[in-house]
Amino acid sequence: MSMAERPIPVLQRGSWPNPVRFRRGWARADARRWNDVVPDAALRLVRGGSSFLELCSNRLNAMGAPHVFSPPLPAGSRRPWEAAGFVEFVPLAFMRRDLTAHLPTPDHLVVATSDAPFDDLLRIDHEAFDDFWRFDRFGIEEAVTATSKTKILLIRGRDGEPVAFAIVGIGHAVAYLQRLAVHPAWQNQRMGRSLIRAAARTGRSAGSRGLMLNTQTDNDAAIALYESEGFVTLPEPLAVLRRG
Repeated sequence: MSMAERPIPVLQRGSWPNPVRFRRGWARADARRWNDVVPDAALRLVRGGSSFLELCSNRLNAMGAPHVFSPPLPAGSRRPWEAAGFVEFVPLAFMRRDLTAHLPTPDHLVVATSDAPFDDLLRIDHEAFDDFWRFDRFGIEEAVTATSKTKILLIRGRDGEPVAFAIVGIGHAVAYLQRLAVHPAWQNQRMGRSLIRAAARTGRSAGSRGLMLNTQTDNDAAIALYESEGFVTLPEPLAVLRRG
């Protein structure tokens, strides 16, 4: 086989199960474990097509990830993933809150910071979510670094320990509610509502005109809460795709 006929190899930086980066010519993708309980992989395509996605997925399977998940994708972005063998796994409601309208005041003292200890956030997150949806350190780092500017909002308990948090990513014209969690021992006290309101105010203070989020379409309680705080569901849903 001539040099011109040899397939371009997929190069890998990093060692699984730590985050890895794949490169093949112009194509790029990043992968991390889904979390520290579920051994699957989360794959993010930086640039490239379906053949590259398939090669990356096969590599992750070979390294021990039973399934590979996409990020939340709108219908118009799914074609290369579907061509690589991905299918819809979790449908998501994509919601937006207009930040130019009236923003209610939070019922709790919410403190904004840029460097909250991840151990505190993970402690809350692990209690608030089931095994599949919980964050590990890699997942929470990804949420914090998804935008160039991020604010972490905290509500503290009687002893000063964080008991609820939200991660707000600030974009150019839109802010993103990346994560919201309330420790179960402190739920049913409107803390989630206070964090939503504080997130909206944080976004508007940074110049954003809208606050975006997504949640599972069957999470009726969360959707009802967001709707009561002025969020509307956008016409084009998102979905996480899976390949196994």
